[in-house]
Amino acid sequence: MKYQSFIMRVLCLILIIGAVLGYNSMQKKDSDTEKDQQIASLTTRVEALEKQQDEILSAIEEAAKAQEEAKKKAEEEAKNKKDSAAKEEADADKDAENQADADSEADSSDEAEESEELAYKNGTYTGDGQGFGGNIQVQVTLENDTITDIQVVSAPGEDSAYLSQGQGVISTILATQSTDVDTISGATFSSTGIINAVNDALGKAENQ
Repeated sequence: MKYQSFIMRVLCLILIIGAVLGYNSMQKKDSDTEKDQQIASLTTRVEALEKQQDEILSAIEEAAKAQEEAKKKAEEEAKNKKDSAAKEEADADKDAENQADADSEADSSDEAEESEELAYKNGTYTGDGQGFGGNIQVQVTLENDTITDIQVVSAPGEDSAYLSQGQGVISTILATQSTDVDTISGATFSSTGIINAVNDALGKAENQ
């Protein structure tokens, strides 16, 4: 009886120990499964984060590349615009220079044609003629074939009275625009010398 009781107690102890070991084994198995699931979940999240990080890096690289290309394009456009502006300015300066040369040639041609049409060149010319007492020198000013002024500049051998009287022929020459005028009575030689001096000056002013 005592022996049976002892065996029963041993069996109960064995059963208890077996139950405890089985429970612990089951707990450990459940814990390992949960850990495996957590590790798998974390692995999945890490992979997702790595993929997202790669996508972000790719997007940043593409944005940087696009920005660099846009900057390069803007610099090329600015350079082309500057070169185009410089070329246009150079062309404008060249056109202006060509136009100025053309205008200058036209003006020179017009002046030459106008000069060729005139009988006398514009300006002041000196002429000499023989008076009563010697040489008489005059200055004749011409503008567009018009005698605008006659001045006696030298007549050292002439009598002042005769010279003064003879200078009356000057107003007649200016009025008629011709030296084909009558001499001054009473101062024939002086007036003749003035007329000849004016003719000498006109001869120097003639267009060839």
